[in-house]
Amino acid sequence: MDFEQLQQSWRSQPIDAAADIAGIKNKVENQWAKQQRSIMRSNTFTTIAFAAVLVNFGWVYSSFHKGHTIFFGGSLLFMTLLMLVYVWVLWKGYILKKNDPSVSSDVYLSAYLDKLYWRRKTITTFTWIYSVLLWLAFMFYCFDVTTGGSPAWRILPPVIISVYIFGMNWILSKTTKKKQLKKLDELIGDIRQLKDKMRA
Repeated sequence: MDFEQLQQSWRSQPIDAAADIAGIKNKVENQWAKQQRSIMRSNTFTTIAFAAVLVNFGWVYSSFHKGHTIFFGGSLLFMTLLMLVYVWVLWKGYILKKNDPSVSSDVYLSAYLDKLYWRRKTITTFTWIYSVLLWLAFMFYCFDVTTGGSPAWRILPPVIISVYIFGMNWILSKTTKKKQLKKLDELIGDIRQLKDKMRA
């Protein structure tokens, strides 16, 4: 059998749409469950780490606020609020309860897509916003602790902090974030394909 005959034979095979949809749905559900477990572990670890940092902030302020300017307490308060908002954003993208199974498949899948789009937005947009706000908090802190110091002492810490924050963010955008976005885009594509097949 030559290639053209083989191609015609393949094209003439009946397509089991139901089995195809079921296979895609099963794949999507497995990918979703895997992503949820990974996000749950990551969010839990981040929340615990942030809680420890907040306790440390309280200790630092109570122990060292005397003799500092208002920028010292302001930087700690600003970082505290920033961390609380960040944790809220992380958990907002996580579905703590399953969608109502009584709704239509289209609505059910749309809810998943909304969550995935939100998770994608946190990776592409919010992490950069977070980095800028964190950088500002550190700049306030540096302004407080370097007051009265030499020009080199007042310039060097902000430069090092700036290079670290934005350098790490850039590196992550080319490595970890890139991998996360690839997985998310694959899952989004599968769900959209499933929705299209259901509408056909």
